[in-house]
Amino acid sequence: MFSRFRTKHAFSLRSIGIKKPKGEAGSSAIAIIMGLFVAFGGVLFGYDTGTIGGIITMRYWLDTFSTGYIDPKTGLPGITSSESSLIVSILSAGTFFGALFAAPLADFIGRRLALMVSLVVFSFGVALQTASTAIPLFTAGRFFAGLGVGLVSMLGR
Repeated sequence: MFSRFRTKHAFSLRSIGIKKPKGEAGSSAIAIIMGLFVAFGGVLFGYDTGTIGGIITMRYWLDTFSTGYIDPKTGLPGITSSESSLIVSILSAGTFFGALFAAPLADFIGRRLALMVSLVVFSFGVALQTASTAIPLFTAGRFFAGLGVGLVSMLGR
């Protein structure tokens, strides 16, 4: 039915020289999945950076993570501007160190395994943020999430 739509120069991976070497076992599914994880690294950084501003202003979050500071404008529990700055910026610090250590890690354990490690590190950071009820643990979770994003950003290049 669709044979009439075929053209002489149809685009395919084989037409540009991308094919699995003969005699090699396995499939390209793992490579595709790893590529999707790498592409998702930028999404993770953007999403995490974009949502934290809204999260740290939510009343429930402020009630949970307040360190005793009372906001003079509202008279309600809150966090200081230095705590807010730390929480927002620590993700970028983690990203910096993740990118810095990505190449030595890939040289030591291999790029594919290093990508898997970066995903575990990011997931660990998210788990810490989810389980936290105090700013220090939440901040540590943000750092580990940034570390994972920095690793995956450099390893995917």
